[in-house]
Amino acid sequence: MKKGLILVFFIPTVIFSQMLDNRSGKAFTDIPFFNTEFIHANSIRQLNGQFTYKKSGDILRLKEYKYVYEFDTLGRLIRSFETKKDDGTKDTTSNVYFYSEKNQLKSHKKSDTYGFTTTTYVFDSKKRITKEMNYREYRDSLGEMQQILLNSETMVYEDFENQTKKTTFNSYGLPYLQEFSYYNELGYLIERVERLMVTTEETSIKYAYNSNGWIATMRTFKQNSLEPAEEIVFTYDENGNLLEKHIYQEGVFTTEIEVLYNEKSNLITYVLTRDVATNFIQILSFNTLTFF
Repeated sequence: MKKGLILVFFIPTVIFSQMLDNRSGKAFTDIPFFNTEFIHANSIRQLNGQFTYKKSGDILRLKEYKYVYEFDTLGRLIRSFETKKDDGTKDTTSNVYFYSEKNQLKSHKKSDTYGFTTTTYVFDSKKRITKEMNYREYRDSLGEMQQILLNSETMVYEDFENQTKKTTFNSYGLPYLQEFSYYNELGYLIERVERLMVTTEETSIKYAYNSNGWIATMRTFKQNSLEPAEEIVFTYDENGNLLEKHIYQEGVFTTEIEVLYNEKSNLITYVLTRDVATNFIQILSFNTLTFF
């Protein structure tokens, strides 16, 4: 994408920090990844995007499908929804987020064709999840909304010097997963090891950071393999704005995500996603913003 394509928005009077919060490497996932301070300071209420598709050898084709992010007055993401064409039909998926008085994510509701899956969380004083409950919500034959508890897990933590051990218990109250988080002397998470206690299957996620302390790579290894099963690489501009997210599976470059910003306002204007194997490109153009 060229800088000449960047749109010009109405610019709020207060601009600071980055629009995206990628400190945990969760940018462009279902986990809220916007910088709440940035959104709050600039009174952003809604971010509206429209899709353009480009197949290999074809021209850019603007579609009616859209992606919308909605925020509350505190700058927290409260809803996102996407309309797309799936199997010849127009489909809408949404994520709804609820927060506690302490600004912790207490519930995440995600829609699909048949209903909703809702996950609720309980936290301890250190803002760590100590209980997670998953529900299925749907309308029955009478049109009444029903909620079914699918499973419930609890987590217990042990703290050591530069290390935390988390044990997860299943719905029967039995431990099945241990997770070890290792930190360097500066407090950066450098490795997270997940170990299934019954099968001893182990997964390790290793983190590396650039000179500014921004997360640069996340590499996932299975069963002590020397080659990562997945690698995610992030690049930033000099102000810490996320520019690229590259995903590799078994050493193969599979997905490229590129982010473009308005040079004056620092607001996102485009998110380009490319499937490397097919060279299919999806461009999400954020052409409308609303403010409180």
